Amino acid sequence: MTDRSTAASDRLLSAPFLIVIAAALFSALSFSSTLPMIARFVTQELGGGDVEVGLAIGVFSFSAVAARPFIGRLGDSHGRRFLILGGTLLTAIVLLLHVVADSYAVLLVVRLLMGAVQGGFFVGTVTLVNDLAPEHRRGEAASYFSIAIYGGMAFGPWVGEVATDRLDFDGGFVIAALLMFVAAAIAWFLPPFVPVSAAVIAGWTPPPRMNLADLPPPKRRLIYGPAVWPGVILAMGIITFPAIQGFMPTVMDERGLGEAGPVFASYGILVLVLRLLARKVPDKLGTAKTAAIALGGAAGGMLVMALFVSRAGFFVGTAVLAIGGSLLYPALMIAAVEGVPPNERAQAMGTFTMFFELSGGVGAPILGMVAWAAGTTVAAFVGGAVFAAFGLPLLVIWQLGRRRSAPRVPAPA
Repeated sequence: MTDRSTAASDRLLSAPFLIVIAAALFSALSFSSTLPMIARFVTQELGGGDVEVGLAIGVFSFSAVAARPFIGRLGDSHGRRFLILGGTLLTAIVLLLHVVADSYAVLLVVRLLMGAVQGGFFVGTVTLVNDLAPEHRRGEAASYFSIAIYGGMAFGPWVGEVATDRLDFDGGFVIAALLMFVAAAIAWFLPPFVPVSAAVIAGWTPPPRMNLADLPPPKRRLIYGPAVWPGVILAMGIITFPAIQGFMPTVMDERGLGEAGPVFASYGILVLVLRLLARKVPDKLGTAKTAAIALGGAAGGMLVMALFVSRAGFFVGTAVLAIGGSLLYPALMIAAVEGVPPNERAQAMGTFTMFFELSGGVGAPILGMVAWAAGTTVAAFVGGAVFAAFGLPLLVIWQLGRRRSAPRVPAPA
């Protein structure tokens, strides 16, 4: 292989990769902008409490989980652009349907529709990121991608708060839909490729490549086994998102602590900085060490917010939480696709991202019930800390299992 071809195969920041990152940013901004809107819409317009808020935030995850296996198969058979473009357009339409949700029952139906369609974009983008990245730079690629996802999820709630304050809830949902249409417009410029080698995609050129016909027929699985453990650990660590996005605005309203937007913004800035500075950490430290640090940061940040219920306490808590938010996803995404053939990656990512949805779909209602049982919304932060901490023993169990199942290399004679 020549130096030129080696450099091409090692390339990461290609035009398709940057398009995916830009589309992911606007999609995440759109989706997360609705979370504080949903919480306040339920309490202020529909007369609901903590349990109703948790269910309204998380119910979309049930349909998202049910759709994931079929979405993964579509991505492997019809290509990543099909999922990304179709997912963003359908999600934008469903976001507009939030405007007609004039009762709690209608809102739940719309949220279920949201879950069924939004997974197309998420599975498509996360799979394409793995397709585009050289194998030894997948952790770095995941870090760049997750800067867009988590950055959008951090700043999105602030966008939602500003939109609803100035335009009311209907205007806020329209703004969210417009942001999703922007993501679709950006995704339009992706080439309509199906899974091929990373070097070919990154170069936008047709040198000798790995076509689907050259690969063994893909295995069709509802649940892609190798991605399950990484997904479970991810779910434990990111249940902090429904905790802060769904319940922190309510706590700040109850205690007269001002708007939550600046707290979300500071978290987003810290995550962006840490992701850029630590983008190569998952590749260097490996999955286990990186995930352990991230889970510790997630649990610690939640505890700080639970113990120091003040504006300063929330700023400090989210700063600690940013350690978890900046490292967990890149580390686990590497493990989820390790050794997976290109024409099965969308299925693997479908299973992996399914747990992203489960953390909200199951976690948000559980946190809502914890808050209701304890008689204080602050208890949701304690619940988030417990879930994140529980991820540490699960991480140990998973790693021990991987060591036992790894093929043994015979000692030299």
